Amino acid sequence: MGIFNGNIVSERNQRPSFNGRTILRAYFMRDGEYVSLDNTQVSCVMLFKKEANTSPSSILDSETGLISETAAADAVWRWALSGAGATGSGFLLSEDQYVPTSSTSCSSIYSVADGRLAVVLNGIDTVVTQLEDGTEVSSNQQLSGEPAATYIDVWSVKLCAGCDWVTFINDTAFFQNNAVVLSEPLLCSTRERLYNKRIELGSVEKLKIGTEITIENKNIEDSVKNVLRDGLITSGAMEIVKHNDVDNTLPSRTTIYDFAETALNVEVTGDNTFLYTFDTNVLTDTDVVGLKFGSATGTYSVQVKYTILEETRLSPLMFFKVV
Repeated sequence: MGIFNGNIVSERNQRPSFNGRTILRAYFMRDGEYVSLDNTQVSCVMLFKKEANTSPSSILDSETGLISETAAADAVWRWALSGAGATGSGFLLSEDQYVPTSSTSCSSIYSVADGRLAVVLNGIDTVVTQLEDGTEVSSNQQLSGEPAATYIDVWSVKLCAGCDWVTFINDTAFFQNNAVVLSEPLLCSTRERLYNKRIELGSVEKLKIGTEITIENKNIEDSVKNVLRDGLITSGAMEIVKHNDVDNTLPSRTTIYDFAETALNVEVTGDNTFLYTFDTNVLTDTDVVGLKFGSATGTYSVQVKYTILEETRLSPLMFFKVV
């Protein structure tokens, strides 16, 4: 599971269902960098049933390459810039503007970071969106009881200010069998592993911590265990600490970032890997680390904190070198 503005959501790769909140993310890259997208470069996102649209030609206009008006009227759900209305002008929302019960929130497109957009499909609360032909549809009416199937989400954007509009199509599978009933309390153990061992000073690198979840109940079938493993982790935060075991005139430990400072920027992938972008240039900034920090190179540790059901778990300290 994931967190969006403090609300639990299912990521597209975590067996989502229409009876919950699902976040659909899109990452736009060019020449190895994320493409910065502003309000003028994002048009809309639409969700279609794949079985009715087995080829792009069924939803795209042959001349423009964009979603045709006929196809847009048949969309299952539609997201646009907030306040766009009939003129098409509007603005991207930020994550802290997401309110689950707001039709505006659930029909808008969010800018999470440079080149990273997101929309939320809300099958819990009664929220509405307006399709291309002016029809208003409710998530509960339109999505409730939908069969397990594959859908496509279609994004219309400009990858530069003077570029033409282009469309990108992703697959999204929804499931009916992601809810399980257990006849005994769930027992699980976890094991974390830090993939980064050496980081160059001056680099900006993602700290990657893989998490292996083991379901320990002997009476639970393997098929149920696989469903549980995909959605147990709902949040994550990291604490990064500098260690000094040599110079006794310096503090033995200096916290670079605590859990509260990283909580909003830790990402969790579908295979339960935690990601946090660590800018090592902060290690030479005395306004951040202080005057009694010592050399920026040396031994550091990272610890991850996350939630599984009612439990808050802390990993062991995992060490790496900044060289």
